[in-house]
Amino acid sequence: MPLAFVMVNTIPDQMEPVLEKIREIKCVEEAYMLYGVYDILTEVKTETTEELKEIILHIRTVKHVLNTLTLMAVS
Repeated sequence: MPLAFVMVNTIPDQMEPVLEKIREIKCVEEAYMLYGVYDILTEVKTETTEELKEIILHIRTVKHVLNTLTLMAVS
């Protein structure tokens, strides 16, 4: 079961609406607002790597998401 952590940058005054939208996406297990280089940290668990790819692409299309960094868990 693929597990990834996706870090998200947003427009500064849009962090909360983006966080709410990301939390609505299926397979997003957790999502937190951060202080630092990235604005949001998400945990994504899927059945397949193809599904994981689709979820990451979905996160990237959320309005006001500027960029993402994905970290794949190996164990």
